[in-house]
Amino acid sequence: MNVTLKHLQAFVAVAREGSFTRAARHLALSQPALTIQINQFEEELGVRLFDRTTRRVALTDNGAEFLPAAERLLDDFESAIADVREVAERRRGHVGVATLPSIAVKLMPSIVADFQAAYPGVSVHLHDANASGVQQQVRRKEVDFGIASMWEPDQDLTFESVLTDGFGVVCRHDHPLAAERGPLAWRDLAGYSFLGLANDTGIRPLVQAVPALPDEVRRPRVEVSNIATLEGMLLADVGISALPELALPDRHGGRIVFRPLVEPDLTRAICLITRRGRSLSPAAQSMRDMLVTRLGEGAGAGSAADD
Repeated sequence: MNVTLKHLQAFVAVAREGSFTRAARHLALSQPALTIQINQFEEELGVRLFDRTTRRVALTDNGAEFLPAAERLLDDFESAIADVREVAERRRGHVGVATLPSIAVKLMPSIVADFQAAYPGVSVHLHDANASGVQQQVRRKEVDFGIASMWEPDQDLTFESVLTDGFGVVCRHDHPLAAERGPLAWRDLAGYSFLGLANDTGIRPLVQAVPALPDEVRRPRVEVSNIATLEGMLLADVGISALPELALPDRHGGRIVFRPLVEPDLTRAICLITRRGRSLSPAAQSMRDMLVTRLGEGAGAGSAADD
């Protein structure tokens, strides 16, 4: 059937106006063009929709029966178009972001506040997880994109570096390594009890890749799964650890000390993770652009809470 949207619009306009002349004016068509559309429509349907005389145009019984359905179809179409335009114009929509807890705590609040001010009709849902969890949520299409260090290479994902974060040793304020504040070499950690992080974090593989690590660091006697636990261990003076500065726990009024690690310098790349070959929604693209700009400017750099 070669019925088009223009046929429906022409039919409804003539039915509402009761006149080809007024309907043609409403549709910005010539009257002959409108007449052709109505004739084509009637031919496709196989019934007459209007009875025409020199004085009036009236719906036939078939036309009157069909009018409510035609009006509903046009209303649904116009509503769908309006919905798509609202999404395109960021007047409504949804953005899901998976992120490291440290990013969620330290960087995201100000970014989300600015995004909500710019796009009040768009809802934002944050999902915090460790590096492997963020990567898996993006891969499973549970979120629009993620912000984390790379846990493992994945050919179905793209990793766009947006921020770098330098490593340092963290220890309690009265630990021997806290006596000074300058940089430390990785070899200086030898002989101290070391607190390691689990393999599902993005931090563990980076530390393990450092050449000539002391045995205490390469094979830690204590291993934890999150930095909240690590924080408690540090305060209890169970040992020391190595963290990116952004992942540094609350310093508790100076009770936790951070000293940069050198020889070699070690940094982690915080990446914006997306599905390869998949476009973001307009709202998600706007959030992504804001994040790249703000993180590139070093927004909110400093201490944070978890990875």
